[in-house]
Amino acid sequence: MIIDISRPVGADTPVWPGDPPVTLEPVARLEAGDPAAVSRLTLGTHTGTHVDPPAHFLPGGATVDQLDLDVLVGPALVVDLTATVGPVDPEALAALATGHSRLLLRTGAADGVVTGGAARRLVEAGVRLVGVDTLSIEPATRSPGVPGWPPEEHYEVHRLLLSAGVVIVEGLDLSAAPAGEYQLVCLPLRVAGGDGAPARAVLIPGGRPQ
Repeated sequence: MIIDISRPVGADTPVWPGDPPVTLEPVARLEAGDPAAVSRLTLGTHTGTHVDPPAHFLPGGATVDQLDLDVLVGPALVVDLTATVGPVDPEALAALATGHSRLLLRTGAADGVVTGGAARRLVEAGVRLVGVDTLSIEPATRSPGVPGWPPEEHYEVHRLLLSAGVVIVEGLDLSAAPAGEYQLVCLPLRVAGGDGAPARAVLIPGGRPQ
């Protein structure tokens, strides 16, 4: 059984404050006599389930089309943190077994974001990919170019993980994925020079640490 852990993309898709909303505009329609149906899709690079490459926050960092796909495909561990109140701190990750290079954090809460201390623990543990079921791995705020954009130090978690080569996947839907080991397939759109890209992500039950 394949579990789809990506979120639908449409007009109702929640977006990061200040990011472009999703629009789907008909260009050609069968019912209008056109030979084929075609639509124009407009969305931001960090819409729905998406991948953050180093270029999202680090000048000169690897763009989404330069990511090693081996990081995005392979054994992954879903960690159930729904009983955790507030942000995910190092203590919440204390019981994790070592040897898992891809961790997907099921928080089930809008505030289930990762603290700086937890990010450092993930880096020290050799994690190569971390995914979350929230819009961002950090608390919601404004986007670049929007008045009130917070100072750089606000984005400690992104900078810690991305500078260590850890790929971030945000906006996952882990509601149908119980804690355990899976095979992860998460393929972002191959956006040339992209600072991020929406992805279709699925889990296949089974898998071993790698």
